Amino acid sequence: MRRLLIIESNEALVEEYKLLLDEHTNFHYKIVSSYEEAEKALKQTRYEFGVTDINVPGAKEGVVIALMNRYNLAPIIFTDSIDEDFQEAYESAQIVAYILKESNDILSVIKKLNQLERNKKSTLLVVDDSILHANFIKQNLILHKFKVLTAANGKLALEKLKNHPEIDFVVTNHRMKEMDGLELTQKIRQLKETQKLPILALTSDADAASNFLSEGVSDYLTKPFSRDDFYAKVYENMGTRELL
Repeated sequence: MRRLLIIESNEALVEEYKLLLDEHTNFHYKIVSSYEEAEKALKQTRYEFGVTDINVPGAKEGVVIALMNRYNLAPIIFTDSIDEDFQEAYESAQIVAYILKESNDILSVIKKLNQLERNKKSTLLVVDDSILHANFIKQNLILHKFKVLTAANGKLALEKLKNHPEIDFVVTNHRMKEMDGLELTQKIRQLKETQKLPILALTSDADAASNFLSEGVSDYLTKPFSRDDFYAKVYENMGTRELL
């Protein structure tokens, strides 16, 4: 059951939420207006999706995010304004996305929620010999409801691709033992069944980008990169659109 918790104290926005959710989604939703009500709701029910403002009655700025994370809920932040200091302070928090309340744009929130629901049908493969980095990438993809498999090098990745034809997308690191990301890309493109599989390469070597592109990667990111840049690349190369 798709359970959604929304924390919003503006009555006009609450009514708009109800109208759009009923029209464009099949979520089972609950809307509360304060930190206290949110805490009570989270204690009583397990929610899979969440939306909140940064500021909610009964708590200091941002504290509600920690509350939702404590109940394994990563929210969409729908708020009036966001500054860099706040984003840096909550860089390690589990947050799906930031959406501004410009023109009361609840429709953008609805689109993101529907996108997250569709993501549950997609399986991604993360290839990295660093357990720490692989887990970082995996957890960020899981926040967006993707199914995620991992492999410690290119050789193991090819085995995963053979055994899991449902894989829709590959995220590969560059430098790895056994078989690196560049060779993995070559092998994937040589196989008929994976010739068109989207591949995102992650590299610390800016000069390697041209080599990856010549071998057929869909796109690349140079380390270090932000979570927003990473998500943008994944969605762009999966051809995912925010449809109602």
